Amino acid sequence: MFVEQSVARLWRVRLAFLSLCLFPAVGLGLWGLQRHSTAHRRDLTAAASRLLGVEVACSRVSHPRPGCIQLAGLQVGGRPLGAAEVEATPTEVRLQIDRLACDAAAVPLLAALGRRWLAEPRQFPRNCVIEVANLAWESPAADPPRRLRIECVAAGGGRAVRLVTAGQATNEIRIVHTPQPADPARDRWEVLATLAEPLPAAIAVAAAAPSPLSDWRLGGAATVAGTVRAVAVGGDWAGEATGRLEAIDLAAATKPLAQRAEGLASLDLASLLWAANRLTAAEVVLTSPRGRLASQWLDGMVGLIGCRGATADIRSAEAMVEYERLGLRLECDRSGARIRAEPQRAGCLVESQGLPLLYQPRAAVTLDRLAWLFSGTRPAAVPGTPVSAWMLSVLPLPQASR
Repeated sequence: MFVEQSVARLWRVRLAFLSLCLFPAVGLGLWGLQRHSTAHRRDLTAAASRLLGVEVACSRVSHPRPGCIQLAGLQVGGRPLGAAEVEATPTEVRLQIDRLACDAAAVPLLAALGRRWLAEPRQFPRNCVIEVANLAWESPAADPPRRLRIECVAAGGGRAVRLVTAGQATNEIRIVHTPQPADPARDRWEVLATLAEPLPAAIAVAAAAPSPLSDWRLGGAATVAGTVRAVAVGGDWAGEATGRLEAIDLAAATKPLAQRAEGLASLDLASLLWAANRLTAAEVVLTSPRGRLASQWLDGMVGLIGCRGATADIRSAEAMVEYERLGLRLECDRSGARIRAEPQRAGCLVESQGLPLLYQPRAAVTLDRLAWLFSGTRPAAVPGTPVSAWMLSVLPLPQASR
């Protein structure tokens, strides 16, 4: 009897050891192997690709602690992001990225992901915080790397994305989407941007896609700084902007036009006001220290805008005319366009060989003549180019049209 009880007790102990120790240990080991397997990495990247709508890949996956995933060799949409760490809770996802090289090709992808988060709450139900340790612009105008923080937050029936870069100065962009469930066509969008540190213009232009501005090329060294406040309800945008564009490559900017220009220029945006997708008032100043202008520009400024030519004998017979200084102020509103020279220049817009080449017009001109100037046809026709057609669609409506 004693031997039988001892044997039974021994088997119970063995079964308890197998159930409580060995089997869980083996299961945990197998689970750990699976979590580091190629199949697990493939499942994770496939799920991320389906969520984001772009291809996600990585070279290694690890789980240093519960709720945390570390990724090595991460790529999103073909963009290398280096090492990354993801922490997830039921309400929030936090992503830390080692580096991000952001160029004009990457910006539309990032902007599209941001728009999806704002517009698709069912697909992206959780808040998200992304921190990039080293953000660099792939541009000749690039500065040393800076940090980037992106906050995607839902509150009060609306959703907002906030981007903050910290480098030599702080840039902040905030985009807010307030849906109107009763009438989705009346959804409200708000954009607030403060660019204290100059941003490569190619990045800013790419962020505007899809729009006519996304095809605008200003050259690799061009930068933009300033502020923008804009609100859209039902697709009708209204807002204001001020700022400055520097190192504009005139050859790149005028490439889509029939009339060419060469040299570097700066554009001061003293004031831009718009409503219902049209400018209501604008005041800008264009300056260039030297360069070359197609003679058609000068002919158009005289024949269409009413400028006065001067010292015609210094003009070359060639198609391109060299200049040593160009400076003009353009003010436009519903009453028309007014072009003036810089102060202390006695009305001179363009100088060549130290002599005046073009004087400011004596009176304002109608806004359609600005589009005629860009049409590139002889005689001038509207719209002569996509640029002139776009200008007609955004310039202030004349008083008689209201």
